[in-house]
Amino acid sequence: MATNSSLPSQVEVGATPHGEGLIGRVHFLYRRKARTWFGILAPTSLLSAAVLVLADQQNKLIFRSIPRGEIASHFTDVLKAGAFLYGGFSLAWLLGCFALAAIATVVSDLDTDKEEGVWKHDSYQRAREHFGAIFLLAMITFLAFLAGMGVVMFVELTLLRSILRSHWMWTQGISAAGFVLVAAVVSWLGTAIPLILRGQDSVRAALKRSIEVSNGHEIALFLLVVETLAGSYFAWYATVHGLRFILPDSVRHAFWYGWFLTLTGVLASAAVEAPLFLAFAVLADGQNAE
Repeated sequence: MATNSSLPSQVEVGATPHGEGLIGRVHFLYRRKARTWFGILAPTSLLSAAVLVLADQQNKLIFRSIPRGEIASHFTDVLKAGAFLYGGFSLAWLLGCFALAAIATVVSDLDTDKEEGVWKHDSYQRAREHFGAIFLLAMITFLAFLAGMGVVMFVELTLLRSILRSHWMWTQGISAAGFVLVAAVVSWLGTAIPLILRGQDSVRAALKRSIEVSNGHEIALFLLVVETLAGSYFAWYATVHGLRFILPDSVRHAFWYGWFLTLTGVLASAAVEAPLFLAFAVLADGQNAE
């Protein structure tokens, strides 16, 4: 569907030096259309942040209502708190999948209609058309991520009870390393969403094909996962703490200051999150995956 008119894929990615690897292609495409990627990621990032903040507030509110030492007798409330927490994470994950679909739509030029009409399709048009498949892929990948983090937590507890009793702080390093490793493995499934947008694969076939096209690019995907996570964290940290030294006291003591920091931090993170999504879109293009 996009093999004949994929402008970013054929012109921009194809304009990279001969022999350029996946990371080089992704960074080239990111620099060429940085504003476009930010325009896609900023709204979904803000919505995700709002969802996570509301879920966290509800979670804390429920636990505060439980008397100390009586958690066991309030099992229903604990389940409700967990539902808010993991429900928020799953919704934020779904929003991220829709952002990936929008980015893949632009990369493969799937938002260009052969016939001109009154309505111009936006970057999310393809995502809306394949809502069911994207929702299912989002839940599958989210559950895969949770399963992976469950294994990491089991390893942490095992080490904490045995060899790390006197070095509890080491578990934080294990958690971070485990998080990155699990995210890197789950990234092998990320190309399934760009493949689904072409309308040629079932969810099962797209997942299988995603693993196939990721073969040989595991190190590149791992590095892009590290780059995305580290870049998002440092962009947020630098923005939030940098503003504290720049803004006057009158602003820092305003009632809206905390929300302003959160808003700017989220937007700063969104500005550097595109490379991993771009990698999935590039891999979905067969001619660019070679």
